[in-house]
Amino acid sequence: MSWIRRAIAMPLVACLVLAVAGSTAIGGGSGYTHYQSNAVSYIPDLPGGAQYVAMGDSYAASGTQAKMQPMDLCARNGDDLGHVLAQRLQPYSFTDRACSGATLDDLTQPSPKPNTSPQIYGVGPFTRLVTILIGANSIGFGNIVVHCFGDPDDRCGAVATQDLPGSQGWNFVRAQYAATVDAIKKAAAPDVRIVLVGYLPLFSVDGPPDRACLDRAGIPERNVEHWRTWYRSVDRLIREVAADRGVMYVQPPLDHTACDPDPYARLGGPKLKAQEPEANGLHPTAAGQRALGNLIEDRLRGTAPPA
Repeated sequence: MSWIRRAIAMPLVACLVLAVAGSTAIGGGSGYTHYQSNAVSYIPDLPGGAQYVAMGDSYAASGTQAKMQPMDLCARNGDDLGHVLAQRLQPYSFTDRACSGATLDDLTQPSPKPNTSPQIYGVGPFTRLVTILIGANSIGFGNIVVHCFGDPDDRCGAVATQDLPGSQGWNFVRAQYAATVDAIKKAAAPDVRIVLVGYLPLFSVDGPPDRACLDRAGIPERNVEHWRTWYRSVDRLIREVAADRGVMYVQPPLDHTACDPDPYARLGGPKLKAQEPEANGLHPTAAGQRALGNLIEDRLRGTAPPA
């Protein structure tokens, strides 16, 4: 499944690694860029010198296509989730390790992409904040993209229900996710805060879908129900891992879905491929990344209630 996702990641997302405002690049060369900010940490209860590391897949790395940096094989973006949060929190240093097409394997194991290394290599003894948005590609998002939205066919239902909670595949990914969180805890500072982030939804998670929107996108209405089944499965997995490992879970905003006038995620589909000049379909918009980053900040500061 992961090879499908990797094959379509580059045309689907648009990302650029740019420095946080007022920061200076101080490293790189291993598939990521590391930034020094203003040397003052505004993260509550975190000491000066705290490092923030953003990890994840294309949902963490995507943003505005116009800001894509040529030759960045991870397709990171200057307004991706990590950059949004780093701009708000201003940690002492920030490392963006998110990579389009990443699976859980890529967090701890070498990637087939040239000039990249396991994302956990960005974590060290001064890392006191880690955000992780991962798991969808390990549980079939590539097949969802292909069979439900990109070129809809009669396999959508089958791929959406292949790894439901309690299945062998779902249990394996859940265990792998938990083990990955343990590995990050071991590599980071003893007081590290780890935040598991949920996926911005393409559609509302319940209620009737917008039929006119789906018609414009060339997506059958039944595929929304299949996507909902898959989405709930992924969300439950991330929630359970967060609860089991005693780390924070942040549920993304569930409004402003792809059919809304000001969407937090683009839709796409055969009829919309030429209508996505700023952010390709099936991934967060820059507005969605800002909203999600702001919500994470509020949770870290204790001003937003737990999900």
